[in-house]
Amino acid sequence: MDTEILTELGFTQREIKVYLALIELGTTTVGPITAKSKLQSAKVYETLEKLKDKGLVSHIIVSKTKHFQAADPKEILNIIDERKKRFNELLLELELKQKYAQSKQIAIVHEGYKSFKALFNKIISELGEKDSYWAFAFKNEYQTTAASLFLRKFHSQLGEKKIDDRLLGHISVRKDIKKSFKGNKNIKIRFTKNETPLGVIIIKNKVINLVWSERPTAIEITSEQIYEQYKNFFLELWENAKK
Repeated sequence: MDTEILTELGFTQREIKVYLALIELGTTTVGPITAKSKLQSAKVYETLEKLKDKGLVSHIIVSKTKHFQAADPKEILNIIDERKKRFNELLLELELKQKYAQSKQIAIVHEGYKSFKALFNKIISELGEKDSYWAFAFKNEYQTTAASLFLRKFHSQLGEKKIDDRLLGHISVRKDIKKSFKGNKNIKIRFTKNETPLGVIIIKNKVINLVWSERPTAIEITSEQIYEQYKNFFLELWENAKK
């Protein structure tokens, strides 16, 4: 019998052996349990008490001798339900702590192509239809095949999820950007004569600075304050930019 699930539920090997012995023996004294479980009698007594605390063993007195019996195995489901209930009571507090931790300002560096790609996969998975992805475009990077293909594929994925995808670039790279995203009907592109940050993404409460080189690097900053500053700056330029 595979009892691995009982171990995963927190039962010790002794508890499993004693409980299974009782299931097979029915109501009995310590002697047969000891023989069946192949444990020392002192350990059997100790384990029986632990199982009684869990509600899986009870006893009766017959001729001044304790006879033990196992609870219905379905009682284990009740134990699981009780743990689930207790965890749900803790869950709200854990989520509040997590939310508080996420509200702190954090900077993470993603260096190397694999790490860079993993970050963009994470962005795709976390963004939904009601979310936005706004970015200040690169300049010369669109002239490189690797960067152009990578970004084209990524923005196509944004389109599949119908995310509000906006790209603001400098007028000097209008031709390259238009060429890179030709055929993508989801992305909205505008151009400005103003100098802008290069390769900066603005999503939710994050700002991500990108550096495309032989070893692509992304600096992911989680900060509500910085996010708001970049978002407002982006919108200000966007309103006055041209298609």
